Amino acid sequence: MTLEIIISLLSEIISVSEKDLRGKTKLIPEYNIESIDIAKLMIEIEKRFEVTIHDEDVHTFQTLDDVAEYVDELLAE
Repeated sequence: MTLEIIISLLSEIISVSEKDLRGKTKLIPEYNIESIDIAKLMIEIEKRFEVTIHDEDVHTFQTLDDVAEYVDELLAE
């Protein structure tokens, strides 16, 4: 569920079909995902899930799965 919401958010930010994004999608320019897009995604995730994502943790995310796991951990706290 978390992953699907994150994919939906990113899809809107970078104007790519949700069908083209998966958990294994890397947060790199492959899909024209720039650092500003990642920042926008983090802001949208914080609003949607009412969590705080620490800046130092953002740099550890390699894929959308990583982001979803991180959010799930925050929600479990």
